[in-house]
Amino acid sequence: MRHSWIPAVLQPNFTWTPRKSPTRLSAEIPPTPEPSHPLVRRFWGYIHSFLKRFSIYYCRWVEIPFDNQIIPLPFGLLLKWSDGTRLEEVLATEVCHAAGLPTPKIISYGEHPDTPHAPVSILMTRLPGRELGQAYESLNPKAKTTALTEFKLYLSTIRGWKSPWGDERVCSITGGAIRSIRVPDHKIGPCETPQEFHEYLLAPARNSFGSEAVYEEKVRSARKLQFLQRPGVKFTHGDIKHHNILVDEEGHITGFLDWESAGWYPEFWEYTTALRFLPKDFWWYEFLMEVGAQRYLEESELVYNKDQGIIIKREQNFKPKSKRLT
Repeated sequence: MRHSWIPAVLQPNFTWTPRKSPTRLSAEIPPTPEPSHPLVRRFWGYIHSFLKRFSIYYCRWVEIPFDNQIIPLPFGLLLKWSDGTRLEEVLATEVCHAAGLPTPKIISYGEHPDTPHAPVSILMTRLPGRELGQAYESLNPKAKTTALTEFKLYLSTIRGWKSPWGDERVCSITGGAIRSIRVPDHKIGPCETPQEFHEYLLAPARNSFGSEAVYEEKVRSARKLQFLQRPGVKFTHGDIKHHNILVDEEGHITGFLDWESAGWYPEFWEYTTALRFLPKDFWWYEFLMEVGAQRYLEESELVYNKDQGIIIKREQNFKPKSKRLT
């Protein structure tokens, strides 16, 4: 609850960051910064642990729910400390911020060896705006067009960056492994070529389809990706969803969030990730079609099943039940 007697800077919705103009973007990827020294990261880890405890009392004071992963703080700050948070997310966010994208500004990042499931915490600025998924239906037609235009510009900018790791290497921004919820153990690579990437996906394939004939057909279908793929790799957010995009009332994009899966992927990966389980009558499906996803419809029918360990062809009327296809 907002109290008029609480100064604005202490309110949980206060933001410092103004909207950036999408016309001032870097056509080349900025250099990846060097990570801070491990001892420095450990120091900030202790500070962030204190801030997490402080947030519990802060949330009670301003009467908002405490979030254990996106931790509210005063002075326009948030502390992200979740299972997916890692050093590569920090560096990818800093690179994209330096390039002019509306990303949070990283204040500090801490390391937590005693919590291997959540080894990194990030203190960052809070961005203005609402999630696109919450705001889109209420936007007027002009604002919707603005959001679409800026989204196209941001995606085309990062996809135009040249990889410092070569035109074929599938890897994170540091050249190492990528984190993706679409693969077993949420970790893959680095792979020297997209072909190696696909072979890795197929390696754990096993027959769990009831018959050898069905199994072989699924494997043949999965291998189509090796022939459908476009050459080279593109810099990719890795999890473009409407809840990771913030907009204001005029449709201007004020934030791109959650760069934990960012890296260099085969060209189709960005859109096929966004199209998973997406009904064609949902506005987000049409939005993605307008920004380029229509070029990857054939690839989007091949989705990776982490439960069965094989890329399988999605049935047209498939509705996921107990097992999740990714």
